[in-house]
Amino acid sequence: MQRTEQTAGNQPVTDPVFEPVRVRRGFEALSDRIREQLMNGELKPGDRLPSERELAERWGIGRAAARDALRSLEVAGVVEARKGVNGGFYIRHAGHGGLAQTVQDMVSLSQLSIESVMEARTEITCVAIRLACARATEEDFGLLQREIDLHTNLFRLGQGSSNTRSVIEFYRLIAQATHNPLIVMMVDALSEVYRGLLARVDPRPNKEIMAVRQRVLDLMRERDAHAAAEAMTLYQRKITRYLVSERDKKPRRGQASR
Repeated sequence: MQRTEQTAGNQPVTDPVFEPVRVRRGFEALSDRIREQLMNGELKPGDRLPSERELAERWGIGRAAARDALRSLEVAGVVEARKGVNGGFYIRHAGHGGLAQTVQDMVSLSQLSIESVMEARTEITCVAIRLACARATEEDFGLLQREIDLHTNLFRLGQGSSNTRSVIEFYRLIAQATHNPLIVMMVDALSEVYRGLLARVDPRPNKEIMAVRQRVLDLMRERDAHAAAEAMTLYQRKITRYLVSERDKKPRRGQASR
């Protein structure tokens, strides 16, 4: 029950202190506790969690609740299940897998459009470019230049790679040049989703991409964040239009192919 008081103007005031508190279910309490232990250092990446039975006994909950807690943490990317002699649930090492898988699933279920994914990826990449312009070292720029030179040479030899994993390495290096691990994780996650979108259309090697990357890097070396981000944005919009056009070529559910 909420407590009300009368003010000088006789207007009732609700005191939020007495809002009813929802009692957490067993699996939620266990999930929260594992997250707390991870945050305060009691648990570290690579640590093995107790079995379902042990967790259930320690927390006084059913094994089904313990199982639900572990599954929810797995879906969130906090833990991973391993098989074999040393199987069980382990705290994941830092990475982007959970986020990338969630976004990929939403795209597959048509809960997220290609346009939304590419817009987010473009904006996060531009944030990375702006931070990298301010923070990148000559070593960072050198790594980016070597990546460009490698693929430019492959194109010259007629060996331009259509490997989607190699396509996203340039973006990872930009993210690393920000020296912000969270930016790296976000760029990696969205790049992994982008890689999945490219794999669906089996793109041909595009020579233009090397010229664009060189232009972006040259502007970054000049610390011109605005121009570098603008150059990247224009190119990403072109990629978005290509992916959308390829999507629209495919017959939709319930529509016969011609």
